[in-house]
Amino acid sequence: MIKRIANQTWYLATTIPSIQPGNLLPVMLMILLWVVMTGQGVAESPAFVMSSVAAQACVVWRNLPRAAQSLNEAAVGRPRLVILPVALIIALAALQLWLMNPLFTQRILSAYALFFLFVMLIGIAREDEMLSRVTPAETRMGRATMPVSLLRVNALTAAVVITANEALIAFETLSVWISIMPILLLVVHAFYWALVLSVLPSEEVYHPGQ
Repeated sequence: MIKRIANQTWYLATTIPSIQPGNLLPVMLMILLWVVMTGQGVAESPAFVMSSVAAQACVVWRNLPRAAQSLNEAAVGRPRLVILPVALIIALAALQLWLMNPLFTQRILSAYALFFLFVMLIGIAREDEMLSRVTPAETRMGRATMPVSLLRVNALTAAVVITANEALIAFETLSVWISIMPILLLVVHAFYWALVLSVLPSEEVYHPGQ
């Protein structure tokens, strides 16, 4: 048993994919703008909000073309569906810049994670029904392998993000919050992939190349 646990721990530690540099770009931009603005004498509250809004805009800018392409491949005319989310994002950014309230901006992360958690919980409630309609994805070693649901992994990751963010809001300053974001991103990335790899069938975990 000890050998099995050691093997699994070693596999998880060496198989977690590295995070893409582009995923770190928004938080690094946020920190850079924070350092520049506070160094120029800008008060912490507006510096925090403006740097956070810039990071949010960077996330949207990176993912919007991919989302539009996916909708375009799904059906003709679907890219129009992107207009409403973009309008909401612009309105949210404008609201943050108008309020200049760091607490409101910090809570946006918790709100997004809470919405994601809610969606995952709805999926979990209908998980058995959904999986019963799915045919085996492939045959491995003469046995049918059913798709693995990641709804619980996604839900747990969202709960961790909410807990970490709310703890930082309650006990730390703005400078600490903004400094920990890159570390939190790396930790959540490793945590998520460790969970994903741990729920894969044992044949895939210990013999991923076969």
